[in-house]
Amino acid sequence: MNTDNKNFSLTGAETRFGYQVAARLSEGSEQLPMDITERLKGIRHMAVDRHRERRTALAHAVIPGRGGAATMGGDAGEASSWRLRLGLLLAIPTLLCGLYALQHYQQERFVGKIADIDTALLLDNLPPQAYVDPGFTSFLRQGG
Repeated sequence: MNTDNKNFSLTGAETRFGYQVAARLSEGSEQLPMDITERLKGIRHMAVDRHRERRTALAHAVIPGRGGAATMGGDAGEASSWRLRLGLLLAIPTLLCGLYALQHYQQERFVGKIADIDTALLLDNLPPQAYVDPGFTSFLRQGG
């Protein structure tokens, strides 16, 4: 994967956005006093210089490795690569075990609720056939 192309396309979008913002600011700057216009011009130059410095710093960026500094394709990248793969390899079984435990817990709760209902029905004074009777249902609806 070439990260250089990704950075350049992102920088291009940032540059276009910067030009659009500069154009909008320039539209209203004609009505401002001269001293404010000069200060804004100085601030714009400082912003452009900072942007150039940031781009150069990103182009020469190093990634600190375990034994020192290494570039993008160095030994530190390979060491972190196998650690990342090992982490992903361990994450998948952990996720599956968690999903299984959650499903088992939900099933136990469901079975417990059904067992509570069955126990209440069997210990009640009414026979279970009374709950199926349409007359009993209308009797309960009327508040009896």
